Amino acid sequence: EELNLVSEKLSDKAGAAVAVALTRAGAVPVKIVKLGRNRRLSLQTVRALGRLLASNRQIQELDLMFCELNEEACAAFFEGLAAPALRKLVLEGNGLGTRGGAALAAAVQKGALPGLEELNLQSCKLDQEAGVALFEGLSAPALQKLILQDNGLGARGGAALAAAVQKGDLPAIQELDLRHC
Repeated sequence: EELNLVSEKLSDKAGAAVAVALTRAGAVPVKIVKLGRNRRLSLQTVRALGRLLASNRQIQELDLMFCELNEEACAAFFEGLAAPALRKLVLEGNGLGTRGGAALAAAVQKGALPGLEELNLQSCKLDQEAGVALFEGLSAPALQKLILQDNGLGARGGAALAAAVQKGDLPAIQELDLRHC
């Protein structure tokens, strides 16, 4: 039920092979995939993970904490993403930035993450511009917990978040972590 490959130093080839294996019909039912601390996963692997979530409708949690994903890799992950079963997404410690934030918002807007309840974006290099890009397009009706700690959202990013909450774009939000933003 859980695939834990945290800190396994997956090569690019091995990471892509894991993603492909989980997409095969008859694959072992896995609900939780932990790949955190596998540094420098390539664009190919990240795209394969996005496809994995689209084809494997059982995965409810994906942990990519501290994988050193840059803006380009984060954007590639969200492009084409469809993960209706995903409830928890951990991207802590990756370089989401403006481009990745906008790609995440676009994925949520198009309905790629309808059941997402928890999103961890701690230390994701989200500055004011990234905050605006993310929150102006973010409408997540199931999102209950949003962790934004240790990002430089500043006044503009904070204002965009406040506007999203006021508009009702985050109606289920119960926990919002903005420490050191």
